[in-house]
Amino acid sequence: MAQDLYHPGLKGVIAGETEICRIDGGLQYRGYCLHDLAEEASFLEVAHLLLFEELPDEEQFADFLSVITEEQQLPPAIAQLYEQIPVHNSSLEVLRTGIGLLNLHDPQPFENLLQSGHSQTIRLLARVPLLIAAWHRIRQGLPLLEPRADLSYIANIYYVITGQVPCSLYERALEVAFITAAEHEFNPSSYVARIVGSVRGNQYSPVLAALDTFIGSAHGGGDERPLDILAAVGQPDHAEEWVSEQPADRPLPGFGHPVYRDYDPRAAIIEVECERLARACGRTDLEQLADAVERAVWQQRRLPPNIDWSLARLFTYLELDRDLFRPLFAASRLLGWSAHAVEQCESAEPIRPRARYRGAEDCEFESMRRRSD
Repeated sequence: MAQDLYHPGLKGVIAGETEICRIDGGLQYRGYCLHDLAEEASFLEVAHLLLFEELPDEEQFADFLSVITEEQQLPPAIAQLYEQIPVHNSSLEVLRTGIGLLNLHDPQPFENLLQSGHSQTIRLLARVPLLIAAWHRIRQGLPLLEPRADLSYIANIYYVITGQVPCSLYERALEVAFITAAEHEFNPSSYVARIVGSVRGNQYSPVLAALDTFIGSAHGGGDERPLDILAAVGQPDHAEEWVSEQPADRPLPGFGHPVYRDYDPRAAIIEVECERLARACGRTDLEQLADAVERAVWQQRRLPPNIDWSLARLFTYLELDRDLFRPLFAASRLLGWSAHAVEQCESAEPIRPRARYRGAEDCEFESMRRRSD
């Protein structure tokens, strides 16, 4: 009998078809170049594209924005519960709890993905940033803030977290970060969302499952540890020596990717925003240091910078605390998670792979008495 092929970690395996995101031949969301979207679109336009398969016209966008605005409020019970959570819990773990609570307060908790469509996703888009802001401000002893009607969706995210209205440069940089982080094909968390979506729960189930996967330390996205590398290197002329001193088997946060061997287009897009912010903030020294580290890592390890390398600096220029980096990435990526869950649900194919067994065989059972002799 021929032995079936086995690919550890499903590496290189085509595990499904999707119309949401293309990586090969240039990163695209539903056929649109990510670079073009990052330059010209708003995050909510991209959200509409990923969820409803088309960029919105003015009327569609106004309706979409109106629904999100109406949903931008948290049930009072959630803030009250957040105040009882011990402050040592991580922001991602508290976010997971908050999303579970949103599920309990949802007006359509028992509708599956085919019944509710993206109505639950829209509520999550409206409320997840408020959950992130609530925990951040409660930990700091600050009052919670309500979104302002005169601010955009992205500007309100910055406002409810920091209490400051972002300047246009900050707002656009955060917008680009959210667009760039929104989707990336069959990464581990998105594929988990597809698995859960395939068995037709509501939208909270795949998002929570994806978030649980995202919390894992081996899952990239919003990693703040690139800042530790920059701090350890200190000066551009120390980069080569520092990289050479690192054990060859030690991963370098912010470098390397399972798919991209030479170039991560998302990192390149965010680099442009980092350069603009660095000039405005008087931190061109940090960009020079980052460039030196990039060159040293490429020369010695042939690893390109990934999205986290530039995103950590972008969030730093925006004066956001490090414990916000990964929650904000998740707030954007929930778009991709939701789109993948619905797409898989609509295929009517529950995901059920097989395993290659490699354990013991044909063991003879003995009673406990005989096993104890």
